[in-house]
Amino acid sequence: MTVGEAPRRIAVAEWSVALLALGLLPGLYQVLHPDGIGLGPGYEMAAIARSLVEHGIFGDPFRSLPTGPTATSPPLYPLFLALCIRVFKSPVLAVQVILLANAAANALAAALLPSVSMRLWRTPVPGIWGGVLSVATARLLPAWDASFTQVGLILFCLFTTALQQRVSLGARSGMFAGASMGALFQLSQPSLMVTLPWTALLLATERRRKRACIRFLASLAIAALAINMPWLARNYSLWGQLVTRTNFGYTFGASNNDCAESSLLAELNSGCHGATHPDENAAEAARLREMGEPAYDRARRQETWAWISTHPSRFWQLTGGRIVEFWFPALEIPFWAGYAIWGITILSLPGMVLLMRERSAADYVIFAVFLLYPLPYYVVISSVRYRTPVLWLTALVAGRFAASVYARWSQANN
Repeated sequence: MTVGEAPRRIAVAEWSVALLALGLLPGLYQVLHPDGIGLGPGYEMAAIARSLVEHGIFGDPFRSLPTGPTATSPPLYPLFLALCIRVFKSPVLAVQVILLANAAANALAAALLPSVSMRLWRTPVPGIWGGVLSVATARLLPAWDASFTQVGLILFCLFTTALQQRVSLGARSGMFAGASMGALFQLSQPSLMVTLPWTALLLATERRRKRACIRFLASLAIAALAINMPWLARNYSLWGQLVTRTNFGYTFGASNNDCAESSLLAELNSGCHGATHPDENAAEAARLREMGEPAYDRARRQETWAWISTHPSRFWQLTGGRIVEFWFPALEIPFWAGYAIWGITILSLPGMVLLMRERSAADYVIFAVFLLYPLPYYVVISSVRYRTPVLWLTALVAGRFAASVYARWSQANN
């Protein structure tokens, strides 16, 4: 560490502690005022967790009727919910612990942004601004993995780059990266749209060391597969197929039909979601149970493509609305968090212009994530939880612009 680096690292640590403390405030407020926050019927991951505790079965995700073992959700977050329910016994206490864990995850995400900014741009200032902006977007989503996926992705990016700097790329760093990537995949499968571009960035910095890169990739693949093998084996034993998740087809179908709306909130209000989704439609749930989840999911996917072929203009109208709503989500309680997301999205637009001018390797990773990550969410009903795992990147880019504006203002007034 050079003489100049020590004060800078101290400043990063101080800002991180301040952002952690600041980030806890909106979460604690929502714990005390839990309007619009739920873990009851209608939340698939919570239903699976209750099934695990009460019946020992990773299954029955729908409230319409029991459908047996399931792969509608990755296993990691339902297992966490089940652990909380079992350990804390009291439903009220378990919910409070889950809410506080979500609040802590949101605060930690904000606190880590100065460190991420150091890794990307060798300055913590955009991350400090991004952390402040991120605090304003904090929303408790206890029924979903989104907040934990966000902080998990940040930690993946930080730890893999730190490991690379200490031991360089090779079998050891590849095993760590692969295990982390595999665990994130068990939390949220679209996380690959962040971890893969980031891994490509690591490899790009070591492109002259081809053998080391090969060892890194081989170890990464082995570790990621090892982490996912128990889940794949379990699903193969149930259905005779290697499946990682079985919910895209019916989500796709509930999102694109004669009564479909662009957002989940609108569909819930209109009743369309309940009429087309097995969670409330007992006939669809019975069909799923009879066919088996993989076959049912394929059938719903094929039926939806058939509907799209006869309703192309309506499909593109819905898709266009969802593209907008991914970046500007429909407002849900607490409304200030939704407005804050709109704000950082707007600020990130000129921030992207700044990145395009500089075009560093890290900036290309950000471009790739913004291009790839939202693609599956453009064709299904929009929800703020789909945006949450990459909010930190938007906040960083918005913070880059805010830091640039502040620097120019400071120069003009000195």
